[in-house]
Amino acid sequence: MKVTPRLGPLAGAAIGTTVLLLVVLVGPGWGAPAQILPGPTETGGGADVGEQGLAYWVWEATQVWKLPATVPPALSATAGTPTRLPPAGSSFTINPASSGATGVRWEFEETTAAPVSTELELRFIDGLSGPAVDRTVYLETQTAVPRGGLVFYLFWDAGTGTPSAITIDTMQVAVLACPAVGNCP
Repeated sequence: MKVTPRLGPLAGAAIGTTVLLLVVLVGPGWGAPAQILPGPTETGGGADVGEQGLAYWVWEATQVWKLPATVPPALSATAGTPTRLPPAGSSFTINPASSGATGVRWEFEETTAAPVSTELELRFIDGLSGPAVDRTVYLETQTAVPRGGLVFYLFWDAGTGTPSAITIDTMQVAVLACPAVGNCP
């Protein structure tokens, strides 16, 4: 016959108290949500940059850019009275602009497949470090097919509230061909 030593009442109470203390201290942490604290400042990220276009009016690039010293002319903001593209690549603005202002430069190529005298509607959404701005402009392809691809730069002036550090929130453009000059949606 084997005799098993018994724990005394004091040892049993100590074990019970230890288990109870562990449940009280650790138990709430098992079911509690994770605590989220602020970390270091984010130095990278994404941007929503998109384009819907035509095979003959090709989006090449969108960049944060300073407007030129000589502000380019503005594209028409009125359907039916589009700005006709010149026979050589050039620059235009899509909103009132100031020399040297920070903004966005959109680069497009008009290819040799462009139909002549066709009105295009360009719908822009630009957002830099603040609310996005919608802008629609109208241009007309040339009266003769270009001999080669032509590059056109379209500038958007971000305004005076532009901070020294710029965050691109969104850059989008939709390019639509109107059925006839003066007949845009």
